[in-house]
Amino acid sequence: MRTVLRITLHTVAAFLAATVACGQWNFTVDPSFQTQVEYQSTGSILLNEDGTLIASGIMHFPGEFSDKRLVRLLPDGTRDETFYNSGLGGGRLTTWQDRFYVGTQTVRRILPTGYQDPTFIGLNLGPYFSSLQGGDYHVYPDGRILLSGAHILSDSIRGFEGLYNLIWFSNTGYLDTTRTHRKGANNCAVYRFKELPNGQFICTSTCTQFEGKEVDWIFKVNADGTPDTTFRTGVFVGEALDFLPLSDGRVYVGGNFQRTAAPQDTLRLVRFLPDGSLDPSFTIPQFTAGEGLSTPFGANVHAIMAWRNGSIIALGHFKRVNGQVRKGICMIDSTGQLLNTFANAGVGPYTNQGLTAAAVLQMAFNADTTQAYICGEYNGYNDGTTNATGQRFVTRLNVVDLSTGVDEPVAQMAPMLSIQPNPASTWVAFNYQVPDNTGLLQLRVRDAGGRVVHSLQAAGTVGQQVWDTRNAAPGVYSVELLREGRSIHTERLVIQP
Repeated sequence: MRTVLRITLHTVAAFLAATVACGQWNFTVDPSFQTQVEYQSTGSILLNEDGTLIASGIMHFPGEFSDKRLVRLLPDGTRDETFYNSGLGGGRLTTWQDRFYVGTQTVRRILPTGYQDPTFIGLNLGPYFSSLQGGDYHVYPDGRILLSGAHILSDSIRGFEGLYNLIWFSNTGYLDTTRTHRKGANNCAVYRFKELPNGQFICTSTCTQFEGKEVDWIFKVNADGTPDTTFRTGVFVGEALDFLPLSDGRVYVGGNFQRTAAPQDTLRLVRFLPDGSLDPSFTIPQFTAGEGLSTPFGANVHAIMAWRNGSIIALGHFKRVNGQVRKGICMIDSTGQLLNTFANAGVGPYTNQGLTAAAVLQMAFNADTTQAYICGEYNGYNDGTTNATGQRFVTRLNVVDLSTGVDEPVAQMAPMLSIQPNPASTWVAFNYQVPDNTGLLQLRVRDAGGRVVHSLQAAGTVGQQVWDTRNAAPGVYSVELLREGRSIHTERLVIQP
């Protein structure tokens, strides 16, 4: 059944790709921007309105004795000498009001000048907290912080002593004594995590139990840090490096990990349903590392960016996707189909102290998305036309829409509706396609007696909606695609127990 499903999804994806104009994009190197970084890695960037950008990592500049961990680059890529460099930084950047946070082993708040914000102390300066193993952080709108990792608390007054993995801090940097801090069992650690639209967080960890509940290495917690036991991914080894949540509860996860259901399969990019199972309507792309690269655990997807028409941009340590050359960067549509953007393009290898890398770690766009900035560990960028060998660690790309805006095959095409999987027992995806986007679209499910049991709004000429069938009675249903209340296509759906 699994093989048949994959073939069906490939067929649908190929049909959509052949008949629909989703926009063709070209990302070309902007030669007017070039950094002076000699080595080692730039892992996070933050764009400013004046055309400058903040870069965080371990960056060595010509003639400098020590590495820089936090710098400001001018619009031409040269380093801004007026920006104070304290040696703090190296981790992920997050903007907040007119300041920004940067990950260290904990987290610091930095002023626009580069100086540390004196209104936010170093977390280790406050009582009750000692940093141990760094993880990730989340910034609340009011400047409070949720920190992950594995750190020591010594707040005997409120009963928080020992190793904790999710810890709250006030917007002044002191331990938040009004919150209940959370921990797993057996000295585990929580690493990357991200807030979901419903206020929960999805986490990657080495935990098998959290707050006394059994969890997988990728798990969810509620807003208060208690585990969501309804979300089970089955991930038992590896690590997630980025999450991209969707508004309907599904979430893309990138990294390098394995599930107990298929322990021989290493996954780099998947889409989980709200219960943690794999989304059957997303064909999992296959990523492979380049020859000679220092990636002992193989390829990984390090970051995921949302793009137009439901497609995503995946970044990381890889050279090929589905056997096609994509050097650290690729674009994938909502069904898992690899798109032509970035074909034969990407970053070149960089060697330092005997280790060779060629990876894109983050991407950021200017306000109107006409320019994109990438950063990572690489030497040279080939945009498919120009091999810009001088590009290193941070590169600016010009973004051009190559689509014509006219797609005759779509205009002549009849409405289409496909259902995967069918029969269904847990979740089902409705993939639809219509000739144009005029009129209100709906999906309506009727039981054998003709009663409407579920309805969904649809939008655009091509799309997908997902339905949780676990509360539906087994039987035969009809699924209608309607425009302005008139049925234009119907398919049969079988729901099994």
